[in-house]
Amino acid sequence: LVLACMLHNATAFLSSMPFRSNTLAPSAQFRSQKQSIAVSMQASAAALGPGADFRLLIAEWTGVRTEDVARESWAWSHSSRQNSSSILQLTAQIEEQGGSQKADRSLLVRRKRLMTALIQHDYSAYVQAATTLGGLIDRQDLPNVQDIPHPTRTLRTPQRVDRSLLGGTPDSELDLVPDCTLPNVTYSENVLDRALLFIFRGLVAKETGYNSEKEGILGLLEQAREYMLRPGQTAEAQHKMVYNTLAGLMTPVMPPIYKTFMSGIINGKKIGPWFYAPALTSWITPTFFGFLVGPSRPNRRRDGSMGGLVVEKCKFLQESGCKGICLNQCKLPAQQFFQEGLGLPLNVVPNFETQECQWSFGEEPLPVEEDPAFPAGCLTGCPTREALRDEKQARACG
Repeated sequence: LVLACMLHNATAFLSSMPFRSNTLAPSAQFRSQKQSIAVSMQASAAALGPGADFRLLIAEWTGVRTEDVARESWAWSHSSRQNSSSILQLTAQIEEQGGSQKADRSLLVRRKRLMTALIQHDYSAYVQAATTLGGLIDRQDLPNVQDIPHPTRTLRTPQRVDRSLLGGTPDSELDLVPDCTLPNVTYSENVLDRALLFIFRGLVAKETGYNSEKEGILGLLEQAREYMLRPGQTAEAQHKMVYNTLAGLMTPVMPPIYKTFMSGIINGKKIGPWFYAPALTSWITPTFFGFLVGPSRPNRRRDGSMGGLVVEKCKFLQESGCKGICLNQCKLPAQQFFQEGLGLPLNVVPNFETQECQWSFGEEPLPVEEDPAFPAGCLTGCPTREALRDEKQARACG
């Protein structure tokens, strides 16, 4: 089953998925940047020198800091040195050949390996390189997009909201987090997705005592919102509900197997996780994950290690539009379930600006109060906030 899942995901990873056709082309700003960089770097056609492919392969898979990686880190440490960047030079060559669709594949592989090696040793340099090149590198070719601005985003100014609508004092206000400005995606579901969603909704109904008449993911989100808005509801109760639902979905059989062969917990003693556990989990998960979040693909964690997974545009977040549901009925209970139920740390980092979400298996999560991924305030278009306001107004009228 594991090998079949890996083969399935490898095939999907190398082929174009329907979801990708909804991605916007780079904006005029990045098309202009593309032309200026390609022209300015024509004089720097030769990058890295002889033996580069072998050195980059070693750096990518062993984490060794080679001379190429050290030079690249130095190049991105100051804007005046960027013209000496091999990543920039490779990008110029790729653009001269007509972009990533027409360029020599060896150039694309070399650039990706250098980016992967760079993120392992100098994350700030990696972020600077990926951000500077913007729309010139396909987002799917980046080893990690966690802190990389989306080239088609439109920044908006936070709005203000009366905190009394959210249960605070009448005189206090709170910033509203701007909604995602990328277009909504229409998700396709296969037979497995529909079956898993049906089972999952049944488990949620069993835990909450409520079932929605709506179909699909919208019905699940109505169940989630109804449970969230119950009088006296707590975040802890929501976490427990989702934790129990995930445990039911995996059945009593799977957690012991996972703990033994992935987390390295044998006879109650933890000697793992095994070195392959984060990477293998990231390859298996997309097959059984799409019914909730849509398309996802394996990538690198923030530290450059294997074991990352990026959700391209989260179905759960797009359709709910609610940061509270994302936090209390996805991120936190999922982290808790993997840590306590399966024995493997997990860090889930949603991006509310793009609705991407980075899952990093084997990485310890930050406490919520220290997590920069969760800005204060509701999302601007949050329907849960509107429901809270309507409820307060109704009670006031009564």
